[in-house]
Amino acid sequence: MKESNPKFLKNWVLKKHNKTFPYWFKDTIFADENASKTLRKLGDGPKRNVITWQGYNINKYSFCTKVQDEKNTMQSSGVTLRAESQHFASVHDDNPCVASIPYFGFIEEIWELNYVKFIVCVFKCKWVDSNTGVQTNDV
Repeated sequence: MKESNPKFLKNWVLKKHNKTFPYWFKDTIFADENASKTLRKLGDGPKRNVITWQGYNINKYSFCTKVQDEKNTMQSSGVTLRAESQHFASVHDDNPCVASIPYFGFIEEIWELNYVKFIVCVFKCKWVDSNTGVQTNDV
């Protein structure tokens, strides 16, 4: 992407890359005769029908949505994740830094994506705003 657009700022290149990656990935995988079946299934995308769950077990861990969690005595909708990504100080910044940032939140929806040969579970999460912190309401 950078080679095709050498005059554009890195921030613009990164956004363009993220937007066009799925199409590039599919074209590249299907042009490669030696690509594995798994990569071809990923390139083709999942089935159109998506199964949703209120709770899901993965590797002996149980997860549930916030709505389902409110019915339980034990919480299992809380999630945390440490993501490493490029960050820019501003739109005009051409020197991104890589930072590892922790995110905290809860699961809103659980989706099961079926790629025929394998299944991928995806959580849609509501993340805490790390700038303002957690809000508490008096009840």
